[in-house]
Amino acid sequence: MSEYYGWAQCPGTCGEWIQGSKEGIPFLIDCPVNRYVELETYCVTLPGKENSEWRISPQKTKTEKALMLLAEYIGINFKGTVKFHSELPVGKGMASSSADLSAVMASVLTSIDISWSPEDLAKIALTIEPSDPVMFPGIIEFAHQDGKYMQELGPNAEAHLLVLDWGGIVDTQRFNTLSGLKFHYRKNELKIQKALQIFYEGISESDLEKLAYASTISAQCNQEINPKPFTQEFIRFVQRMGGLGILTAHSGTITAGIFPPEISAGQKEEILESLHIQFKPARSEWMETQNGGIRSLSLKDRLIKDKI
Repeated sequence: MSEYYGWAQCPGTCGEWIQGSKEGIPFLIDCPVNRYVELETYCVTLPGKENSEWRISPQKTKTEKALMLLAEYIGINFKGTVKFHSELPVGKGMASSSADLSAVMASVLTSIDISWSPEDLAKIALTIEPSDPVMFPGIIEFAHQDGKYMQELGPNAEAHLLVLDWGGIVDTQRFNTLSGLKFHYRKNELKIQKALQIFYEGISESDLEKLAYASTISAQCNQEINPKPFTQEFIRFVQRMGGLGILTAHSGTITAGIFPPEISAGQKEEILESLHIQFKPARSEWMETQNGGIRSLSLKDRLIKDKI
């Protein structure tokens, strides 16, 4: 039996720039940030029809299911171990599950020298639960419940995000089956369409102010179905501090103020201090936007990289 080692890294998100429905189809535009899941896979291929078997954290049931589905997809069974190093808390709206699934599949496929595409990973991930498109480069407009369509919008806008967590968790699968969700999307579709057109303009013009305006519309719509505390007060706070608007985790617990990339470290420290005095969130931190997409290496790749 041959032994294989793989490594992969996938970013999480700070919620979504926009989420709603377009012509009745639920979609989202994710906002990848500089927080990651990084993992290593060690495996051997199994002969014949022997079933795949993975040593993996008992909390990672979705990840284990993705590995079983991957074995069926490529017709190769494995026995192996997965080691996680994650900066993405669960249930907050940071795409932790999507990042886990994408990274583990990319790591295994890269290690055994089978080429893969983001579309391949998304197809498998969507059989488990609604998925964020973190496996794609840049930022993506994506039918996150069933993958009916995917549109590449370009690189993510450069911005600093003041992220607040109000505590608790939201289960993504449960959120996407809420009885009132379809009505909520239908009711707000015209507002989301307006936000989408402004967002497209912002992307084509590299105008962060337009992107922030569009995301604020979507965040305010989301208050009806997944309300966050002090949203209007937080919008005013962000604008008073030189920010441009907010974005939110539509099926999570976090909200973020959007600030231009030229904000200084000193300003960020002062804003964070003022934030705690006024709002007292359960957790807060600064993050930076970045592009989506997975980095992956095999053992051979890793050895070469380490020597450079």
